[in-house]
Order: sequence, then C-alpha cells, then structure tokens
Amino acid sequence: MEKITETMYTALKAPLPNEAVKQHPTKTYLSSIKAIYVTERLNDVFGCGSWQIKTDVVEKGQSGMVVVKATLEIPTYGVYYESFGGNDNGGENSKNFDLGDAYKGATTDAITKIGSYLGIGIDVFRGSSTPPRNKKEPEKWLNYKDRNGIPTVEWNNIIKGIAEKKIKSVEDVRTHYKVSKEVASELEKLL
Repeated sequence: MEKITETMYTALKAPLPNEAVKQHPTKTYLSSIKAIYVTERLNDVFGCGSWQIKTDVVEKGQSGMVVVKATLEIPTYGVYYESFGGNDNGGENSKNFDLGDAYKGATTDAITKIGSYLGIGIDVFRGSSTPPRNKKEPEKWLNYKDRNGIPTVEWNNIIKGIAEKKIKSVEDVRTHYKVSKEVASELEKLL
C-alpha cells in the first residue's frame, strides 16, 4: 500500500478557485463548496477511477428529507472515510421537489465533508475563504419568520405584493432578496 506523499497532500489542500465557493443557501453565515470541485481534486490527485464513493440510504423522512451515509475508498492509499449528508430539495410539498435530486444532493453533501477530511477546501472550513459576491445579486436573505416565529416585515410586504398581483413568481421575489429552498417552498404555497 502506498502513502499519500507531501506533494499529494499539498495538492489536496491547495485553495479552491473562487467559483468553487458560494454562500450557503440557508445558513447565510456559512460558505459551501460545490461538490464537483471536490470530485475534480480527487481525480487530479489520485487519478480518475482510482477512488470510489458508496452511498447507503440512512433515512427518507416524511417531509422529503433524505439522509445518506457515504463512504470514500482509495484502496491504493488505504484511504477510507465515512460521512453523512442530507438534502430535502425543497420538501415534498414543493412544486420542484425531485426525490432523485434529494438523494444526489445528500450524496454531494457527504462527499464535500469527506473531502474536508483529506484537506480539500480546508481554507473554506477554517473560515479563511469567503464566497465571491456578484454585485447584481441581492445581498439580503428573505426570512418569513423572525427568531420568535413572528412573520417579518419583509414577508408581510411580500404577501401584500402577492395579494395585489404585483408579485407573480418566486423569481419576482429573487430580484430583491436571496431566497432559500425553505422560503421558496413557502412562497410557492402562496402563489
């Protein structure tokens, strides 16, 4: 069995390109890494076809939440890691819910975490990398409830706009606010 060399480890933990990092869709104080960049880094360092991911479904909740356990194996280097990932793809009540996408999202969530164990995206997990911001995108996230569970002023204005037929789609709202999957699902119920 071979050992991961210092050169390989340096390549694994090299900073990811700016486009690999984005703001987390629901936890706006966090960054997230696009899983394809983790896949690319694994291929670049270990070689395409030399590693494998196995996924087992742990839970499929009633609301559409999917949880999987993913295992990464790189036999040549004796690498074996496990991690859990989850995704609800907007929930079963969402017009855009796709169970297949929820499973894929849960798997890529787990792959990204496993990649961090190998040092991939370590600067992001340390908080020393921030997602690039596109100035054309809205800066503020729309929350429909505050910490006390009370509808926000912004949410009440959105409801008024829907009632007055000034807002006809989730995309209309996205021109002014960033919208998480959960909030988009709530909007779809109203539209």
